[in-house]
Amino acid sequence: MAEVREGRGSMVTIKRWLGLCEHPDGDTELRRGEAAAMRNFRVTKEGSLQIRPGYAAKCTLVPGSPVRGLWSGYVNGCRCLLCACGGKVWSVDTAGWAATELGSVADAPAAFFGFNRSVYILDGTEYYVWTGTGSLAPVAGYVPIVATAAPPAGGGTLLEQANKLTGKKRQQFSPDGTSALFRLAETGVDSVDCVKVNGNAVTTGFTADAAAGTVTFGTAPAAGTNTVEIAWTKGTGDRQAVTAMRFSELYNGARDTRVFLYGDGSNRAVYSGLDENGAPTAEYFPDLNVLDAGSGNTPVTALVRHFSRLVVFKSDSAYSVQYSAVTLDDGSLTAGFCLTPINRSVGHEAPGQIALVENNPWSLFGGAAYEWKLSGAASGSDERQAGRRSDRVAKTLGTFDLHECLLFDDNERQELYLVCGGRALVYHYAADAWYYYDHIPALCMVSAGGQVYFGTPDGRLMHLSRDYRSDARAEIDAYWESGAMLFDRSWRKKSARQLWVAMKPESQARLTVTVQSDCGSEHARRVISSGLSTFTNAAFHQFSFGTNRKPQVRRLKLRVKKFVYYKLIFSSRSASATATVLSADVLLQETGNVK
Repeated sequence: MAEVREGRGSMVTIKRWLGLCEHPDGDTELRRGEAAAMRNFRVTKEGSLQIRPGYAAKCTLVPGSPVRGLWSGYVNGCRCLLCACGGKVWSVDTAGWAATELGSVADAPAAFFGFNRSVYILDGTEYYVWTGTGSLAPVAGYVPIVATAAPPAGGGTLLEQANKLTGKKRQQFSPDGTSALFRLAETGVDSVDCVKVNGNAVTTGFTADAAAGTVTFGTAPAAGTNTVEIAWTKGTGDRQAVTAMRFSELYNGARDTRVFLYGDGSNRAVYSGLDENGAPTAEYFPDLNVLDAGSGNTPVTALVRHFSRLVVFKSDSAYSVQYSAVTLDDGSLTAGFCLTPINRSVGHEAPGQIALVENNPWSLFGGAAYEWKLSGAASGSDERQAGRRSDRVAKTLGTFDLHECLLFDDNERQELYLVCGGRALVYHYAADAWYYYDHIPALCMVSAGGQVYFGTPDGRLMHLSRDYRSDARAEIDAYWESGAMLFDRSWRKKSARQLWVAMKPESQARLTVTVQSDCGSEHARRVISSGLSTFTNAAFHQFSFGTNRKPQVRRLKLRVKKFVYYKLIFSSRSASATATVLSADVLLQETGNVK
């Protein structure tokens, strides 16, 4: 800042806006450009101050029913936007905003993930799949080959574990050419479902005894290796261990070829296996593919892949998982996942709501937001790996119920949203600035085609964009208040005679400016504008014929005498206005010492 001398004027400039800072020692400690109070303003990547985007309804899915989940991705080669609302899953056409019902799910929070050209849905009670055509359906489950190269009398080589999703199993036999009776690996089966000889299904020429677990052919099959395959059903498997899960993450070391499911309230996650051809599948969860994370007293709340590791968050701690191949006693190889602690005092409280911001996980714990930088040996227990990033907004975040928070990363605009109860704290990580929004009724959010959409408690799908100047036609109440600025001299009294504000020309660019000081809070309010002539978002009672697209500077005569502290305030309450403030300049003059 230039030196301010008695009797002579000097200009003090704010060139970059730094976001909200709720300093615990008061607003006299704020940097120039930081806000002591900030509502419905945002900071751009370039450091300008801007009224936040509005939103508009694109469609209503089920009136009065909350939107339970949103997902955007490719299904069978086609880009889809899927929504869960009113106990149904809907496919939304973003061209005409028509919603097509795909099938029924529980009227509960739903999570989606794409895998193998299909999309899978978890609702805490069932596990569904949609292939891109027809209706969604419960996942039947891959039928594993539990034994291979078995002689007719039974036995053979154990091959695949039972699938938690189903009680169906298969066994491959190598007939000897003389035996007609083939003994299954289980007795007391519910049914014999399929018999194949030389790869062809046969429906006659054999009898099945479910109680004894045998199949007897009228004519003994010719000798061969694995030429007879018999499938049967016994029970339903451990299906509830999968269907009770609510969230997912993809991981398998350097590749995302296994599905990890979690969120049933326990400290466990289950993960998928490979089929008989070694191909990844989301429909096979072997019985022993279970990951136990620490004590059973606290649940797993989030999983997130980070580089070649999987970070496991619990409500009170965090762990790292590393993939490796494990050799079993019989010499076979299987996947192994080694779990090691990385923090025993910081975890994550919001189930399933984890964000990966610039490739670093963000978690919510103890009234704060943490960024995890797990560089180097992530398996080491080092508290420095978790850095608290929300100190500047600790007061507001402390009023959020972290267990109910929604975390969403808008990577297109580099903004991280923390949403709870219609309020949002937003961290613009490109500008390193926090700000606060109200009237954001988002239960779930998604990015589709570079645009942000959110679902509301009343069943609507909203589009959040600067194309809108209102909140579904309601006014946006925006407010920005600087800290109490001393201008580096607390023992000197000053006077301010004039103020200049630079704004970006936009349609209906309009803002109210006022000031406060330690000598008084009631000063004149001035409305400034820097509009372009356009019919978009036009308010005809304030219509502008401006055509200059260069930044516009407006001078305001706001005289404040004999103050020590000075506050600058911007506000707007409108359903049509916007504003982007580039800079502000205050002309100061010192008038003497404080007495």
